[in-house]
Amino acid sequence: MTKIAVLLPYKDMAETAQRVIDENHYQIDYVKVIESEDAVNEARIAAEQGADIIIARGYQAQLIKSYTNIPVVEMRFHAQEIGLLIQRAKRLSHKERPVIGLAAFENMLCDLSHMEELFGVRLLISYIERIEEVPDILHDMKREGADCVIGGDTVCQEAEKLGCYSVKFRATGESVRDAMERAKSMAYAVENEKRNTAQFETVLDTSFNGIIKINSGGRIIAVNRLVENLLGKDMEEVKGELLYDVFPQIDKWVVEAILKGERENCSSSAEIRGRNWMFLAAPIQFDEHITGAILSLHAITEIARKDRQMANHMLHGYTAETHFSDIYTDNEAMRKVLEMAKEYSLSDSPVLIYGGTGTEYYHIAEAIHNSSIRKGGPFVSVNISGLKEEEQMAVLFGGRNGAAGKEPWGKGALVRASHGTILVKEIEKLTPSVQYQLTRVILDGALNRTDALPMDNVDVRVIGMTRKNLKYSVNKGLFQESLYYVLHGLTLEIPPLNRRSEDLRYYIDKYFTEFCRKYNKRLAITEGGYESLLEFAWQGNMLQVKAFMERLVLMAKKRSIAEGMIRKLYGELYPYVGESEGADKVVVYKNEEAVKIGELLKKHRGSRKLAAEELGISTTTLWRKMNKYGIESKYGFPEEE
Repeated sequence: MTKIAVLLPYKDMAETAQRVIDENHYQIDYVKVIESEDAVNEARIAAEQGADIIIARGYQAQLIKSYTNIPVVEMRFHAQEIGLLIQRAKRLSHKERPVIGLAAFENMLCDLSHMEELFGVRLLISYIERIEEVPDILHDMKREGADCVIGGDTVCQEAEKLGCYSVKFRATGESVRDAMERAKSMAYAVENEKRNTAQFETVLDTSFNGIIKINSGGRIIAVNRLVENLLGKDMEEVKGELLYDVFPQIDKWVVEAILKGERENCSSSAEIRGRNWMFLAAPIQFDEHITGAILSLHAITEIARKDRQMANHMLHGYTAETHFSDIYTDNEAMRKVLEMAKEYSLSDSPVLIYGGTGTEYYHIAEAIHNSSIRKGGPFVSVNISGLKEEEQMAVLFGGRNGAAGKEPWGKGALVRASHGTILVKEIEKLTPSVQYQLTRVILDGALNRTDALPMDNVDVRVIGMTRKNLKYSVNKGLFQESLYYVLHGLTLEIPPLNRRSEDLRYYIDKYFTEFCRKYNKRLAITEGGYESLLEFAWQGNMLQVKAFMERLVLMAKKRSIAEGMIRKLYGELYPYVGESEGADKVVVYKNEEAVKIGELLKKHRGSRKLAAEELGISTTTLWRKMNKYGIESKYGFPEEE
């Protein structure tokens, strides 16, 4: 049975509480008068003696809640009790409409609306956050003309020092009775929780899967033996820890969405202790409120492999290095892509990835492989762009060795990837015949070399990568409709870096720091420089950012890299290439204002003072514009004014 302890600051309050307990036959055996400085220790002693819930008041309740995990019911004053105190203070002040100060911890007071009208007083209400604030609060009340102050011991003592009347808080049986009833309701909930916990522990101990229970704050409440064995820790060691600290492989934002009620469930994959697990999560709801969540871990059975085969894969480089935890993003759209990719890793069907140059398509393909049942098998990547049909067939399906074509069949990438995964880059460039053969492999698990030779059975998962919308190619008759629908069931579209400002800033900082360290340079990018970097198109995504940042660091002549230098370098490296008179020509566009400033500086032989006068601006403004457009590198430092 749940036990309740009552801790109060005054003897008369404790006597009132005991009387209420006796009159209402409450099952409470622990009532004690305590000092505020002893509140935390007294609460712990009560808990050691079996108390599950503590009733306390004001500052003492606040201390117990702050420094212990023991449930606390705070005793609040009733409106009628506050009314009695106001009447007493009014009589003490001997005024028709006195000013009465009320200083208390917010957790002690009820709704005080209309009190001034009912009792003909003006109230000065101050909420105490720390006991040390009381002298300042009382001085403020005195300055505002307080005739009498209502409060606890400390408040009344300070009021006397200031020569002000004071009335000490006292509680009647109503506030005590209300606290007792709330404690009874909480005790009932605690009893239910104990029963539910006992039932849940039975489920935990008999489950063949890993089970984790968390509260609404994402902290672990319970785990079963399988999870204990997986972590190498007992439940008591992880109880109270944040789920994401114990399992960093689990996406925090997905679980938080469940706890907030934004999602009803989720399924994903995670690698824990070198093994792949499917985890499912669902909210725990009580009285239309989400109180936590249940996560279950299911081991993914990998395709059997021989150690010698695995060693052979590593020898030939047929291994995937990337895991989902290696892929950085702080962008909402990219997070959703990674979440879908994790879900796709639970399947064994083909995946189609739309991704531009320099995006994370290759890393995502590797991560899907490493989170799938094929983790132990080979990961083979091929790019058939620029290959003729015969070469595509040979690369994917194998072909005759030797110049005369009379040697035994050589192994193609599909055979080498058997029991694993193959990534086909730029899959839209497959010829119709190769598309047909690949469709047969996906649907039938077999590849047909010639009509005269038997088919080889292959067990391989296909991941295709493309930069173009395949539906457009299907409509143009360039891509087989059957292969399109086979591939397009599980699709991922990676947003380019210029649509992911959070990630773009991360990679700019990452590569800038990396190259500053590599070339032993201490450089900094101005705020305007950063703004320009975030504006560029970056069509090459991370590859382009990395190359540009290396060049920027190498070329920097000043410690501070401004917008002008950055824009000038970007324009030189990545100019617009347009067609003129039937031929491709590099066209470097210049800002009209920049051209005009350059012409004036040339006209005045580099004199910024004369150029500024003709433009009608100050030399400081001119220098700022020169810096913006990169003109300062040609004309040096500003002249002395």
